[in-house]
Amino acid sequence: MREQIKQTQTMMVDLFEVAAHASQPGTISTSLIEAQQALLTAEQLYGDLDDAQQSSGQSTFKHFVDSATDLNLMIVKSLDNNDLAYADRIQNGLSELKQLI
Repeated sequence: MREQIKQTQTMMVDLFEVAAHASQPGTISTSLIEAQQALLTAEQLYGDLDDAQQSSGQSTFKHFVDSATDLNLMIVKSLDNNDLAYADRIQNGLSELKQLI
């Protein structure tokens, strides 16, 4: 089950990377939607773990979810504002998520 969670998290980060580097609004939107779906799937898989497994990685997983949510908002804000000022923050967010997997 943990391997499935890690695969889902990795897929989500890959989708965020596509969204962060794409130039077409349709590609960005689709990637963000799919990343959000992957995050929901990871949360459901995590919820299916037994209590002992959940408690051993709970703080890391919660941090991952919070970081993914923040990254999603940064990407959306950068789109809304057509602003590249978020680029460094987005890259840092992607790096942080990769480290948390």
